[in-house]
Amino acid sequence: MARAERPLDPTADPLQAFAADLRTLRDQAGRPTYQALARRAHRSASSLSEAAGGRRLPTLDTTLAYVRALGGDEAEWTERWRVTADATAADGAAGRPAEDSPTAADEAHPVDGGPPEAGTGTPERRSRRTTGALALAAMMVAGFATLPWLVGGFRSGGGPTGTPTVTAAPASGTAQPELAAGTGEVRDGADPKDAGCAVDPAVTTVDSAAVLLDERVIGTVELRYAPSCGASWPRFVPVPAAVEVPRPARIQLTVFDGDDAGRQADFAMDYAGISTFGNLLTSTRTCVWAQVQLSGQGWASPLARTGCWRGATQVRPIP
Repeated sequence: MARAERPLDPTADPLQAFAADLRTLRDQAGRPTYQALARRAHRSASSLSEAAGGRRLPTLDTTLAYVRALGGDEAEWTERWRVTADATAADGAAGRPAEDSPTAADEAHPVDGGPPEAGTGTPERRSRRTTGALALAAMMVAGFATLPWLVGGFRSGGGPTGTPTVTAAPASGTAQPELAAGTGEVRDGADPKDAGCAVDPAVTTVDSAAVLLDERVIGTVELRYAPSCGASWPRFVPVPAAVEVPRPARIQLTVFDGDDAGRQADFAMDYAGISTFGNLLTSTRTCVWAQVQLSGQGWASPLARTGCWRGATQVRPIP
């Protein structure tokens, strides 16, 4: 049996209000399990569950993956994320002064006799904080004395040519900026976002084809290519106000090696009427092509296929 999510108080702070609205979005979509949501969002179930946990602000990328998988408005949630990020940055860690944030030990072993007076803590905790602050200050002074280039690095505009410019790290609990690229490995079957290929500035749609249902266009299948990765992946983009797709339905996205019939990368998930991308296939030496098909109980759409491309050059069309 799945463990119940911890209760949230949307009036307590911006983080809990943000998480509560994410949960509401999930409820409105029929409350899919996080495992099912993970298949739709191309994210781990744990990261999606944590996004709606209200303990810390998820990254914008994870937020939008959560929202896309549930058919939410990405523009609206992008603005909502930015407002929440600003609010949490201004208020400190989840709306608490940073110095009063309880440690794991404090939460596991609360002080006998009830909670301390707001903003004060117990004498022991105040003493630990004061001692720690003095120790940290001493270390910083010693570091500056032995690393003169570091002092210069804090000057506005940086130091002279060749002198590193040091930027102070964000305070604990503030929203962190989005990474420019993923940290995963570029390999067949990898997630394009996790591998960093999707954020390549030169990424392009090299070919596309219509996806039909009942002889009406319901979307397009695209073959995406990232030069920095030397890899391609399929993407389905629905057409607004198209013919209604019977639900429940599945969508299958596959990218094939045009020169090796046994080499391909597949991805399938529950169809949610939103843009969906598949997995990577490295394509530096061979041509690759993309295919999309929707299916349900007793029906399947015709196979929709792009041409076969090597990088940004078409090698041959695919019937």
